[in-house]
Amino acid sequence: MERRRREVLPLLALVSFLLASLMPAASPVAMAAGTTYYVDAAQGNDNASGTSATSAWKTLAKVNAVTFAPGDRILLKAGGVWSNQYLDLKGSGAGGSPIVVDRYGSGSKPMIHFGNTSVNGEGFGVRLRNVSYWEINNLEITSGEQPTDMRRSGVLVVGEGTGAGNFRHIYIKNIDIHDVFGTDRRTGGINFHARGTNTSVESTWDDILIENNTIVNVADTGIQTMTDAFSNSGWAHKYDAFKNVVIRGNYVEKIHRDGILVRAAVAPLIEYNTTNAIGNACSVNAGIVNYLDHIAVVAAQWAYYTTGAVFQYNEAFDTRKLEGDGQPWDFDIQVTGSVYQYNYSHNNQGGTLLVMNNTNDNTFRYNISENDFDGNGAFNLVNGGGNLYVYNNVIYRSGTQNQVLTHASDTGMAYYTNNIFYNGASGQYTNSPRMTYDHNSFYGLNASVPSDPNKIVGNPQFVSPNTATGRATADGYKLQSTSPLINAGAAVANNGGKDFYGNALYKGAPDIGAFEYPGSVTPPVTLLSDDFEDNDISDWTVSGGSWGTAMDGSVTLSQNTSAGEAVAYKGNGTWNDYTYSARVKLLTAFGNVGLLFRYVDNANYYLFRLNDSGDKVELYKKSGGTMTLLSSASCTVNPGQWAAMKVNVAGPSITGYVDDAKLVQWTDSSALLAGKIGIRMVSSTARIDDVKVVQ
Repeated sequence: MERRRREVLPLLALVSFLLASLMPAASPVAMAAGTTYYVDAAQGNDNASGTSATSAWKTLAKVNAVTFAPGDRILLKAGGVWSNQYLDLKGSGAGGSPIVVDRYGSGSKPMIHFGNTSVNGEGFGVRLRNVSYWEINNLEITSGEQPTDMRRSGVLVVGEGTGAGNFRHIYIKNIDIHDVFGTDRRTGGINFHARGTNTSVESTWDDILIENNTIVNVADTGIQTMTDAFSNSGWAHKYDAFKNVVIRGNYVEKIHRDGILVRAAVAPLIEYNTTNAIGNACSVNAGIVNYLDHIAVVAAQWAYYTTGAVFQYNEAFDTRKLEGDGQPWDFDIQVTGSVYQYNYSHNNQGGTLLVMNNTNDNTFRYNISENDFDGNGAFNLVNGGGNLYVYNNVIYRSGTQNQVLTHASDTGMAYYTNNIFYNGASGQYTNSPRMTYDHNSFYGLNASVPSDPNKIVGNPQFVSPNTATGRATADGYKLQSTSPLINAGAAVANNGGKDFYGNALYKGAPDIGAFEYPGSVTPPVTLLSDDFEDNDISDWTVSGGSWGTAMDGSVTLSQNTSAGEAVAYKGNGTWNDYTYSARVKLLTAFGNVGLLFRYVDNANYYLFRLNDSGDKVELYKKSGGTMTLLSSASCTVNPGQWAAMKVNVAGPSITGYVDDAKLVQWTDSSALLAGKIGIRMVSSTARIDDVKVVQ
């Protein structure tokens, strides 16, 4: 982790800025506020007006030569590729009138392949330098492997030098960044950086949204905010350089250093993100990229010098323990009053939670850790930390873990309450004057060791533990109706109001664990489970398309023809009420793919599908060969990115979920009441994995 230590524009700089604004600008000024500009890499012409698709500009250099105004839009043609070019954007929007970069036309996202280009020795796909009110959407950015050792970022937002100051409203959405390799920890996927020395103007940001981006195979860090105030005694904003920050729905994979790192922020919200393979995990040709930093310690999603952070509904797995650390979650140095809640972690080498020195009043609650490894134990609290509140979590271990499950610092107090420690491996518990246990569940080895006067020792009676394939499929950690942990916990004030699954707190006395029992819980019966690892799809019936298996992290079901209707189905026609879930990756831009259920034949079924044309999720019914749209909802669809889809059918009631969010609910007065399950797409290719049907 980072072990090192820049908002007010000085009056002189402000006066200089105002005087400069009255002078002619060096670069051309956009013609009028609210103008839309088009850029076509294949058919454009930089001598054209740029204000229509038929008079589009050609190069990004033409865009870079313009200073844009509030309300302007810069649209890059879908399917276009700009090689050895970059966007270095100028001008600022205004409140209610941001400047927008987006795509037009149909096809794949516009690609900026900035290669080995650089500005003042630094490479980037998109740069926003000393500007406000910009929204960047729907691009693909890469540099590829380059032999030159320098800083590179996919998207760089920087405040520095002349024009630095207090910036607002930077939104970065639906950007695919991959294969970008920089030389130090100030580089990577999406970087916000306040730069300068003690005598420079200090920069800050307010209103940042980083949403639904994919960042894969990047050095150094996936997503980060950074200020040089840590090394400048003349700068004031070590704790509040970034305000109103939301980092949501991003997928971050194969990262050289950290996954998502928020520094110097006030009340940032980090939610619905997934990190995978964090820490020395880039795939590069070392004969070309031979300059990556030596990495000693990493974490997946964490904060530094931050107050009031909320990390929730995130998933983290395969974080590497290098020379230390390796946890999914981390309250790092000078983090206070912050919360991790409703998160799911698994297979992280360093354990579950790191708590650094000079932290205080942080809370870890209603999280599930499934078979995180334990290079540092499940909880690693270094000396010098303050109070930590750990309650209603599930720590499940069934492998070879042998390090301690609990820990204490030498300062402050650690309070462990209402947690389930399922110790199916080995490892001890710590007892210390700097920690307390109250109403915890201990099961497995060493259950009698913790000094908990109200502990429950014995099987917690989970519904089906160790069966989750992601956060959306962690229902196995609910409690059976006969569990001794129901109504057996201690009340906790200011508990967030709901459990991991969204149930209100409390129903009766508090329950132990991440699930507040709402009523009767019947263990589900698994009707079908197929992860395709046997490469056998002979028991699937297919119609149309070209079906097979393909490697995509694991073996998946793959449909490879983008023409016509493709259907695959399986199961029993008598199945009536069930929950059907699968991970789905649409591969065709503006395509569609979905789950078939209560499938009778190709003329009678329901379909719950993702539709990239319009970013929607849709519920259809086909009856007697006629297809009818029953319901739809807005849903960001990201071709090339996995989505967890789930549909529940109970009599006439149908409920559809995407990535654990309930998006569609419908009651059909003339419902199809039974049938098989399947997959369907039209003029699209896709991959499917982890198919499961439970009743």
